[in-house]
Amino acid sequence: MHNLILVGNPNVGKTTLFNTMTKSHEKASNWHGVTVAEKLKKFKFNGDEFAAIDLPGMYSLHGYSNEEKIAKNFLEKNKNDLVINICDANNLERNLNLTKELIVAGFKVLLAVNMSNELSINSKLLAEALGVRVVLIDARKKKSINKLMGEVENLVCEKNVKPNTNMSQLVNNKKLNETILTIKKAEPYKISDKIDKVILNKFAFFPIFILTVFAVFFLTFGPVGEAFSGVFNWFFSKIFDFLRKIISCTNISVVVRNFFNEGVINSLSAVCSFLPQILLLTIFINLLEDIGFMSRLAFMFDGLLKNFGLTGKSLFSLMMGYGCTTSAVMTTRNLENKNLRKRTALLLPFSTCSAKLPVFLVIASLFFDKYKYLFVFLLYVFAILISLICAIIFKKFIKDEEDVFILEMPKYRVPYLKKVLQDSTRVAMEFLLKVGTLILFFSSALWLLQNFSLSFDYLQGSNYEKSILYAISSRLAFIFKPIGLGSAGIVASLILGIVAKELIVVGLAMINGADGLILGLGQSLVDPSSLICFSSVTSVVFLVFILLYSPCISALGAIKNEFGRKTAIFVFAFQFVVSYVVSFFVYRALISSWMIYLLLSFIVLDIFGVVMLKLYRKKKSCRGNCNVCGKIFSKN
Repeated sequence: MHNLILVGNPNVGKTTLFNTMTKSHEKASNWHGVTVAEKLKKFKFNGDEFAAIDLPGMYSLHGYSNEEKIAKNFLEKNKNDLVINICDANNLERNLNLTKELIVAGFKVLLAVNMSNELSINSKLLAEALGVRVVLIDARKKKSINKLMGEVENLVCEKNVKPNTNMSQLVNNKKLNETILTIKKAEPYKISDKIDKVILNKFAFFPIFILTVFAVFFLTFGPVGEAFSGVFNWFFSKIFDFLRKIISCTNISVVVRNFFNEGVINSLSAVCSFLPQILLLTIFINLLEDIGFMSRLAFMFDGLLKNFGLTGKSLFSLMMGYGCTTSAVMTTRNLENKNLRKRTALLLPFSTCSAKLPVFLVIASLFFDKYKYLFVFLLYVFAILISLICAIIFKKFIKDEEDVFILEMPKYRVPYLKKVLQDSTRVAMEFLLKVGTLILFFSSALWLLQNFSLSFDYLQGSNYEKSILYAISSRLAFIFKPIGLGSAGIVASLILGIVAKELIVVGLAMINGADGLILGLGQSLVDPSSLICFSSVTSVVFLVFILLYSPCISALGAIKNEFGRKTAIFVFAFQFVVSYVVSFFVYRALISSWMIYLLLSFIVLDIFGVVMLKLYRKKKSCRGNCNVCGKIFSKN
């Protein structure tokens, strides 16, 4: 087996090449830091076995960032393996600096010039100048991979390859300089520069950003999203109706039949009915990434975010948090500044993950049907405002360190629809996998708790007050009464939300005995005879609490792994109190005109934030020569 180490600057297409080569579906995007650790996968080509290793992006073998250190350490431990150095044809002059270092360091290098279809490059001249093999590729195309692997097979068979180790000869090489000069004359960024004069204008960017985000929400939740959802819901309803008929025809006990109909099928239908919106939202976000808009977003918001103790790098992780908080926590590894990394991670739970979207859709469709896309948009904006307030608190207690923001600004490109659809489908499949495992397990457990008493008698869908679930949630309901959510059923759904946010909808549907689809669940939530019944006021408070409260178990686990148990406990407690205080204010403001609750809420939130951060912050090391303990230490 031969190892193929993929090395290159950030944003040159390493992960795209890795995915095409190994038929994988790793996250690939046009910003740095998406790959935060080496990834390895085996594959076969012409009967031979290979292992592709995707390393984090690096600008130099002497880099200082965490990503570059990971890549350098791996290269040093595997110096005899073949290195496929990927360069971007549009940034060839800068990318070749790493190529020169790899050659001089004695690595066996194969240079793959990606996106070569966008420019005319003389590969023979480049190969002669560097003294290595050069292949022009498009990392997205299988045809290019076959061409690249042909050169790989030739190289792995060669022995005693003598790389050019004369750095001055490489730098002053006439052929190399002529090749680079040809690329410069092509002006690969000419069109992008013209677009950026409009997009990156300080007066035009913010309105463009707001319109773009609003358009995404309008298309996702407006007429397009409704039509798309109608087709999906019709398809799912046929499948689930067919399953119910099969179960009704079987000769099984009433308990087992009800368990499958109410505990399994209704739970699956409750979550699957929201798959269309999640899929659409993911497609639009992936389109913006592929176009190159996200990198511009980070660049323009860098100055603003610095006022809150963050940088443009933080924005990448925060944006990924809108997909999944757990994976977003992992991407904070690319932040070299430890304090910046910690502040970013503490704010990630405020990024409204896609798992909360089903809850928003149910309530928004119920009370704000005509303007539900606007209402959901405002919820996201509200969460951002709260997170910025918390960022100011974190900045005060977790001090700034000097940090350099280096951003790889890609060209504007026509999105590669195959990649966009593959990435979006992968998210949808992960969502369905989550439904089929974690959610199905807990929803089944919820049905058992709801339908059996403390003496383990089957309640047959009645006498909910005697159930185990009611006994647990009713004892906790007093905590939520001040914010108008004192119903035992609502409390039960909130408890499930800590396991996974999708379970909130499952809990609402199962407790009310709804069929799980948006229409049926919505009707049950306004029916006074239902166990859970929302008014317009309590529905808003419920959404605000869901918007801000503690992240799921998997996200807390990721925070614990990255920052320790103390940080995970702090995040859980801090988010819960923030959501409680804000919901308390919203509830009181909606039922009365007592503005004193506004002041009270902010005072409580501020005091709690100060106390928790003081407990959380590590003690400074003693410098000695003080009058407190009398210890004297060296000040080295």
